[in-house]
Amino acid sequence: MSYKVEFITRLFQKTSSKAIEHYCLTRLWHKLDNDEIKIVPQQYVNRHSDKYALTDVYFPQFNIHVEVNEPAHYSSAERIESDAVRKKEIESNTGHKLYVIDCQKELKEIHNQIDNIVSIITRALEAQQKNGTFKPWQPDAERDPEFWKLKQTISTTDEISLPNIEAICTLFDAEFNKTKRGFLRLGGLPHPKNHEYLLWWPSDKARQGWQNQISTDEEEITETHADATKKAHHYKAHLNTGQKRIVFFHHKDVLGLTSYKFKGVYAYDSQKSNANVGTVWKRICKTMNVNLTGI
Repeated sequence: MSYKVEFITRLFQKTSSKAIEHYCLTRLWHKLDNDEIKIVPQQYVNRHSDKYALTDVYFPQFNIHVEVNEPAHYSSAERIESDAVRKKEIESNTGHKLYVIDCQKELKEIHNQIDNIVSIITRALEAQQKNGTFKPWQPDAERDPEFWKLKQTISTTDEISLPNIEAICTLFDAEFNKTKRGFLRLGGLPHPKNHEYLLWWPSDKARQGWQNQISTDEEEITETHADATKKAHHYKAHLNTGQKRIVFFHHKDVLGLTSYKFKGVYAYDSQKSNANVGTVWKRICKTMNVNLTGI
């Protein structure tokens, strides 16, 4: 099964427990009838310092979010106002558009709202195709490191997800066999062209006692260990290090699919790191050349 087929089928399987949302989103997708359009579920959006939102679906090629609001969203003036503030914050903080499907309406009106969103996305698609800026969604190709080696430049906006550590090594021409240590696997490998950079594939799951936590906004990663002595030793070994880390974070997404997703380049944070907290890495770059030129 191709990754695209698995992704789309899992996406709509996940919404199947919410009857109205499932109906609206599947109708929207089928009316678009274009599998080169990328659709992302539960898109994280930073609202302000202590709040974030997860929009129902996001179309990243056009910076368009869609929310399906069931009748409960209109149960009180406070709920209506809260949703309005949320929408305003999402659009203000991202520069994107958020379209809401009001499901307290009759079926014909719900269809009209969906048709309007389809028209907006279709017009945006046609405009990009006309000026040559449209980038078709091709996840099966994009999971191949050779695809990105040809492009040379990678960015977090590309939503790069590689299937395994071997693919990460291939992208940077690193020797995959060097990641093996008996039955164990190294947590990172120096970039073959510049050892100031480490290819790092941390996970939010504990591995051999190592624990890594990425912040909600993905701006920092805290590296620690279940053993306090090892945690302190690791902190001291990296104290004020000049090492930079090219991060592909291993995770399971909302659809249950696992991958190593490019998060950017991180550097040691001397202000937040300490023997008790662990070693903290802060993001310094979201775009880079795989050969480390111009970085």
